[in-house]
Amino acid sequence: MIVRSIRPIIFLVGILLIISTCGPPPKEYIYTNFLFGAQCNIKFYYIGDERAREIIDVIDLELTRLDSLLNYFSEISLVTELNRNSRVHAPGDIISLFNASDSVSRLTDGLFDITVAPLLETWGFYRRGKTLPTQDAIERAMKLVDFRRIRITNDSIIVGSGMRIDLGGIAQGFAADRAALILRQRHVKSAIIDIGGEVLAIGRSPQGRPWRVGIQNPRGKGIIETIELENSAVSTSGDYEKFFIIDNRRYPHIINPKTGLPAQNFASVTITADNATYADAMSTAIAIMGPASGIDFLDSLEIKGIIYYEENDSLKRVSNR
Repeated sequence: MIVRSIRPIIFLVGILLIISTCGPPPKEYIYTNFLFGAQCNIKFYYIGDERAREIIDVIDLELTRLDSLLNYFSEISLVTELNRNSRVHAPGDIISLFNASDSVSRLTDGLFDITVAPLLETWGFYRRGKTLPTQDAIERAMKLVDFRRIRITNDSIIVGSGMRIDLGGIAQGFAADRAALILRQRHVKSAIIDIGGEVLAIGRSPQGRPWRVGIQNPRGKGIIETIELENSAVSTSGDYEKFFIIDNRRYPHIINPKTGLPAQNFASVTITADNATYADAMSTAIAIMGPASGIDFLDSLEIKGIIYYEENDSLKRVSNR
């Protein structure tokens, strides 16, 4: 009798499995906003309209909060308060962001440095008019650039007198990771997050394939190539994003903290990593390193990267994929 009773149970389980797999498919939901100085687009797939709208509200609240704290140009942001007073009390997640910045700075021997704001100001990237600064002006600014002079004590962030922080090289990636955390905590299995070009993928696309992300052509229109993402992030830094040209020479906004000069030996750097915060910061540092040193450095860390650069008026590509 025990043996005969197994079949109805198996049959019933089979019916339940069929029912569970024949439910409504997840619907597409989209969040858009302009934050962190760029367009933010988040697309995710979920079952349940009311719950999905709640997720969108939570994402909007969190990203708006982060933007209000990290915005260099806001008169009331946490970053502006720090730059004005050289000290600020910060919430735990912002302390974590500063610690992450410090880790990448030490890993890259200071090529990534969030205290680079005085150099960006000297080179005119905070204003419309662009002129070449004098060597004296560059040297004065460099005296205020040194990530090692940032101190964190409990819930306080302290910088040297006259120093200024700009988190533009890591904030968008950090925001993408925060949005991903919200989605994962609510059991979203498929999503693509794009915050100012910092892209993070959760799971696979609705078609069951990895998400495909295009890399912009740094010297032309359209996409130069695509890469696949699945539970990972990608960041691209390009000399075509913010730059000016004087005497046929391009000066991008990515500045080498060690020389005080804009990075020259790159057109774009694309980094793939487990999280967007790390990819965002690392793409900045690799752009300063240039193609040969950059690829060697990425190899040592087992991080995937693609670097485009110009040589003899021709666009070249190197990668470790």
